[in-house]
Amino acid sequence: MSKNTIRLYCDTNLRELFEARDEYALTREQLHYLIDVMRCKVGDSLHLLDGKTGEYECKIIFISRKEVRVRICNLLKILNSQADLWLLFAPIKKAKTELIIEKCVELGVKKILPVITDFTNLPKINKHRLKSIMISSAQQCGSTWLPELGTLQGLKEVLQSWDSKRQILFCDEKLEGTQINMVLQSLQSKPMAILVGPEGGFSKKEFDLLMSQEFVRRVSLGPQILRAETAVIASVSIWQSMCGYWSDK
Repeated sequence: MSKNTIRLYCDTNLRELFEARDEYALTREQLHYLIDVMRCKVGDSLHLLDGKTGEYECKIIFISRKEVRVRICNLLKILNSQADLWLLFAPIKKAKTELIIEKCVELGVKKILPVITDFTNLPKINKHRLKSIMISSAQQCGSTWLPELGTLQGLKEVLQSWDSKRQILFCDEKLEGTQINMVLQSLQSKPMAILVGPEGGFSKKEFDLLMSQEFVRRVSLGPQILRAETAVIASVSIWQSMCGYWSDK
């Protein structure tokens, strides 16, 4: 992909438009970007991805200050299959939460579940804002899909409805868990999720609740206490290297 290739996400099934030889009208935000930032004109090409079917080469066929329409010319890449890793995390400060969302897209997390814990210092999230960050990240990193972003729930509520077939790797800030690579070696074939807590970690009540679940495995990320956002990036990267896209299996 050329450095100058414009990649835009759209919430429309592009395969249906492609097969029907139909056109796509860009959103107001996309229109502004193409006209005022990229200085595009009729005949210019761009790539559209829909998070459902893949990435398509398109050509601008009409452009004005109020509307930009494109024709979908070719399927470039089918939807990449997602590595089956989920992330549970307690929202932290706004900028750091947004960093976590951005990096989850780049690193290939399938599902993101924000959870409220006793020490959570951001008791609500802006899903629209986070979805925009996910889209921007996908456009930049070459992904053809977006992770599923769950609704903010309490940790106890999440655990009560959890499918026990999916193991949760609980990243323990006390540095007393088994090294994550050792745990992953024994669980490579199992569906997994990674749980990272807020600044300040988990309360004793939450710790006891987690340790009482048969599907929770307590893991350590090394000899130093990591910030929450660092723990997310480190643990997901380790999982990808041993069980996901970066592994040799």
